[in-house]
Amino acid sequence: MNASRSWPALALMLMAFTWPAAGFSTEDSERSTYNNKMALIGVLRESARERAVASGDLQTLCLILGIGVDVTDQYLQALDEDPALQERHQVMKADLDTCLVGLPTAD
Repeated sequence: MNASRSWPALALMLMAFTWPAAGFSTEDSERSTYNNKMALIGVLRESARERAVASGDLQTLCLILGIGVDVTDQYLQALDEDPALQERHQVMKADLDTCLVGLPTAD
């Protein structure tokens, strides 16, 4: 698949996932938006994990993990006090820290 052709499809998919649906309360809409973002990040994370295993590219994996942590940080700060989501957030941070430890250092 040509990468330049996949960007418009990815953009449309992102818009469809993050566009708030009519009839949701603000909190339901925000949770739905968060869930959709995390689903997309999950797909990217799995591809980055496969790439890291195949070629040792930990930078991309760490970047994707960091984006997931940031999205969750923003959601938790704005709306949610859910203990299960806060626990998941801690696991995500631990995964990111583990990934960052594996990155080569610039000497």
